[in-house]
Amino acid sequence: MTHGTGINGVDHSAFSAVFRGGWYLSTTKRSSSARYTLMRCSIKLCVTVGLFSGASAEWTNPFPVKKCNGVLIEDVDIDKVQSYFRGQLLTAEQLTQCYIDRINLLNPYFHLSTVIQINPDALSIAKALDAERVKTGPRGPLHGIPILTKDNIATADKVPTTAGSLVLLNSTVPRDSHVAALLRLSGAVLLGHANMAEFADYIAYDDYSEGYSDRGGQTRNCFNATQQTSGSSSGSAQSVVCNLCMAAIGTETDGSILLPAMHAGIVGIKPTVGRVSRAGVVPGSLSQDTVGPHARTFRDAAYILDAISGVDARDNATFTALTSGAATHANFSESVVNASALKGAKFGIPWDVLWSSTAGAVTHREAFLDVFSKMEAAGAILYNNTNIPRIRDLQDPYGWGDALDTPMELWARTYLHVDLYNGIDGYLRDLKSSPIRSFAELLEWEDVNNASTGALGGGYIWVSGADNFVRANATHGVTDEGYYLAKLWRHELSKTGIDTALTHIAVDGTVVQLDGLLVPMAGAGPYDSPSSGIPAAAHYPAVTLPVGQDPWQLPFGLGIWGTAFSEAKLIRYGSAIDDLVRWRGKPEYYEYNTTKIPFDQRWPGFFDTPT
Repeated sequence: MTHGTGINGVDHSAFSAVFRGGWYLSTTKRSSSARYTLMRCSIKLCVTVGLFSGASAEWTNPFPVKKCNGVLIEDVDIDKVQSYFRGQLLTAEQLTQCYIDRINLLNPYFHLSTVIQINPDALSIAKALDAERVKTGPRGPLHGIPILTKDNIATADKVPTTAGSLVLLNSTVPRDSHVAALLRLSGAVLLGHANMAEFADYIAYDDYSEGYSDRGGQTRNCFNATQQTSGSSSGSAQSVVCNLCMAAIGTETDGSILLPAMHAGIVGIKPTVGRVSRAGVVPGSLSQDTVGPHARTFRDAAYILDAISGVDARDNATFTALTSGAATHANFSESVVNASALKGAKFGIPWDVLWSSTAGAVTHREAFLDVFSKMEAAGAILYNNTNIPRIRDLQDPYGWGDALDTPMELWARTYLHVDLYNGIDGYLRDLKSSPIRSFAELLEWEDVNNASTGALGGGYIWVSGADNFVRANATHGVTDEGYYLAKLWRHELSKTGIDTALTHIAVDGTVVQLDGLLVPMAGAGPYDSPSSGIPAAAHYPAVTLPVGQDPWQLPFGLGIWGTAFSEAKLIRYGSAIDDLVRWRGKPEYYEYNTTKIPFDQRWPGFFDTPT
């Protein structure tokens, strides 16, 4: 049953009319839509819908996943692999070797650059864990499971932590990040580091190639190498869907877990800030940074969140769970359910900006409508127009980024530049060894090594150079009145906005407490989905699950927003919807041999000009 304006079908024709065509039926906005499509094709080198409808059936996957020691490992989940281990059909060492072989196959040939470096000790670690299993049994569900970590998550081993940058190649971290230490404790095999957008997309602001790092190269999308991966956890997400590991760890300041998961067709969980320690992670913004899993299933992701969450003395944000009354650690895997859990569940659809944007485009809307229909049939109750108050002050309707009319002094970059300076400056000073010890020295190194870094701009990869670094350096890390004004304004509006939308007032005045807000994790212009910025600024959790593919074979998903420390509820309903939809795409590696770098993050004409 649907409340408010209807959702789909004859009984809900009002919503259907708007959702199925309202944005495009407007003459003025239709021209904007056409402009977007044309620019996408000319700048992003997209293939035509006709090409895929005609040629896709003839395309043969050039990189099929081979069996490992005679058993299927393609797209299998952690529980299945553990059953292989128990049945002595496979060992952790054999599985690790199979993933290493596949990484070595895809990384150079596909120009994929998904994995930045394999841990040279991975096989010996796996072998030791096999011996431990025989002697004392498994430590838990992650025992012997090969996991990749994003290259900004410190591991005190033979793999340097570089955030994708050559400047950190010869640095030595003082210790494992808290996340890496907990993964080791759980029995996971740290397989290596996944590639990422260099310095988590913070080098350039205005024009750059998404998913690229100077150290790792261009991460490409396994479904179609001419299309983008999003970022900054591009390698983490693609490594999962490419079957290069069992699961991976990403980080997010704004969208960097959710958006890459969306474009990889996998599950992504962005935890509440403070749920997982950021200690030992190269910072983007200590105000908003969080660490979370990329996985094939919600159960796999929940196993990882179980392992990495908790209080850490090196990260004060992890104590917020204590002060808020939330559990500092929960058995998230116990929250995984099937579709029957949707009966009686209440969800809001925040139409304004989020669904009314191009995320409801013709290439996506039928899949979303199908999901809504199935949810209603399963007993879920959907409430339309559960809008975020003042969302047009916060969010650009055409994708990732500030609203166009937001005063400059309230832009997110006003405080994020300061956070970037202070975070990286502190990280560099804490390194055990490094030729670079301050943010200013980092920027100087980038300029001096322009031939390899492109820091001065004008190149195809870094068109605007290191303009974001330059702006951050100009702040000198000063947390003045303007810093706090912008930060608190955005945080409070975002937090209050989500909480207000979750407490929905029906037409008859009844107050309905919603279980989550459904948002489109689908391209909405040059900056991907508009559905990450508000939970990022609120420091709230969000999840995404795959629901379909567009005509360019690029996956897209459905997201769920919740309030602070509501990960268990989001996992519950995310897994229920996932069980209902059961959509998974198989990568075709279309244009796998391309050597072009097509993914400029900013397009002219849509957004504000740089200052």
